[in-house]
Amino acid sequence: MKQSMINRKLVLYEPEGGIYFGTDALLLAHFMKSFKKGTGAELGTGSGIIPLLLLSGGCRANITGIEIQPEYCRAAEMNAEKNGLLESFKIIQGDIREIKKYFEAGSCDVVFTNPPYLKTTCGKKNASDQKNIAFHEVFCSIDDICGAASWCLKSGGKFFAVYRPERLAGLLFSLRSRRIEPKRMRFVVPSCGKPPSLVLIEGKKDAREGLKIEPDLCVYADKSHTVYSEEMEKIYKEFE
Repeated sequence: MKQSMINRKLVLYEPEGGIYFGTDALLLAHFMKSFKKGTGAELGTGSGIIPLLLLSGGCRANITGIEIQPEYCRAAEMNAEKNGLLESFKIIQGDIREIKKYFEAGSCDVVFTNPPYLKTTCGKKNASDQKNIAFHEVFCSIDDICGAASWCLKSGGKFFAVYRPERLAGLLFSLRSRRIEPKRMRFVVPSCGKPPSLVLIEGKKDAREGLKIEPDLCVYADKSHTVYSEEMEKIYKEFE
């Protein structure tokens, strides 16, 4: 296991050769800052970094993460233990496509995900199976994820995700077809004037139509991408 310190509070264990903690997880945790209490589920929890950030940053919820890869389940369990979060963060090794085995219908206030972004036919296949599964829809599609989220969410419950802009249409279609209405969206751009590299989205189960598009979030203040923007600096400080 690779060990690193995320901030002064959190130690993070991640499987060697896999995908390591990145900006997308941090931005999703920030986007979810309205989630303060209740019952949450993460679909594809990986090493558990997003629940760790939420729970160490003031969220007083009970979160269950489901993950299909055993190496990442072990890492998430280690992280929950090492950071003193065993009471509030549980991990299930399981398949999202069989969500009904693990969660009761309508049992969650919030469901969130940082899912695989690429179809199995897109992009270069990674030599590492761990990376390939994390990047590509090997074990679940975005429609599988939206279906699982809808099953877990109570009416009025919220869904949060970070995704690729070029696949946004598919995500929105799947959400609506699963009774999750997109309510808030924000594009993430490397620097001002650049095309978006990520999109953050919030949905609400059984809600009325009405989507708010928030101003772009600029990661860097300069076009050479060496200096973080003022907003990005504030986001990092939220989780110190």
